[in-house]
Amino acid sequence: MLNKLKILLVFVPISFGFYYFQDGSVWSFITSALAIIPLAALMSTLTDQLRSYLGSSWGGLINVTFGNATELIISLFAIIDGLLNVVKANITGSILMNLLLVLGMSFFLGGLKHNRQSFDKLLAITNSAMLMLAVIGMLIPAIFYFASPNIKTIVLGKLSLGVALVLFSTYLASIYFTLIFHEREKKERNEQTGEHAEPTGKEGSKKGEVVKCIVYLFIITAFIAFEANALVGSIGVIQERFNISPVFIGIIILPLISNVAENITAINMARTDKIDLSITIAIGSSIQVALFLVPLLIFISHLIGHPMNVLFNLLEISSIGLSVLAINVVYLQGKSNWFEGLQLIAAYLIIAIAFYFA
Repeated sequence: MLNKLKILLVFVPISFGFYYFQDGSVWSFITSALAIIPLAALMSTLTDQLRSYLGSSWGGLINVTFGNATELIISLFAIIDGLLNVVKANITGSILMNLLLVLGMSFFLGGLKHNRQSFDKLLAITNSAMLMLAVIGMLIPAIFYFASPNIKTIVLGKLSLGVALVLFSTYLASIYFTLIFHEREKKERNEQTGEHAEPTGKEGSKKGEVVKCIVYLFIITAFIAFEANALVGSIGVIQERFNISPVFIGIIILPLISNVAENITAINMARTDKIDLSITIAIGSSIQVALFLVPLLIFISHLIGHPMNVLFNLLEISSIGLSVLAINVVYLQGKSNWFEGLQLIAAYLIIAIAFYFA
């Protein structure tokens, strides 16, 4: 997959030229978007390599740190430019795309090839609970705001910080449970049964390779930061030229740009009958956005003087809430087929059409 996307690296220097000579133009937006796709794919590949070198625990932490780095960088530049509605739309779009489009495509294409696929139902229940927590974190502030017409902005800001702290703490607890507690429990179980635990990845790995991967990650992050700055700076032109709302750009276009490599991987896993891994990528990314990226953006936005709150509009909240409900109906069965995948894709298209005219 990465080899196929590498050809798009040619747009990195091209986007530099458009940025310096036609900053804020349509071509600057297009070339920056195309340049971000292979850079995000490279970042995903490097994090996977680090995970194999460092083992599941440290590798998992690296994946958490860089997993949504592209979305984080794009969102930060949008916050600096005061495009808070685009940031919230990007968050909503990332969650919707992973829950409906990516998972729907995975179920659809995997079902066409393998008819019916089964996956871990216990993992589905755990992920569903995390998704419901994300919905609660987004829904309660909206209910609080619309039910209290005299609410002040400062109160909403403090409420947002409180909700963000709870979500962030819960996500850290889930990281500990998955990477530390669960790994320790698995190791003890293997010792009791006499099985050999999987190697941590530290043994036999070259320190130089790890350092090289980390250096490359920071270099790629710097390139993505540049491209994200050019991309966000051109949103206004795209909006005026094509009469597209910035919310639609955030909901549909930006998530597709920043997650294309991860999405292709999830779909390919389903086609090779690794549906559990496909679900882990799609659902895990949604949980990471809702419980890790949102709180982080709220904290950073307050630090840089452009405070963002967790007040999403009714259409965004309704879309996420109904998407989680739809996923739970399909997901908790522990089995999937192509028609269920088609239904999820249809739900995503309906929501996309609604946001286009919103």
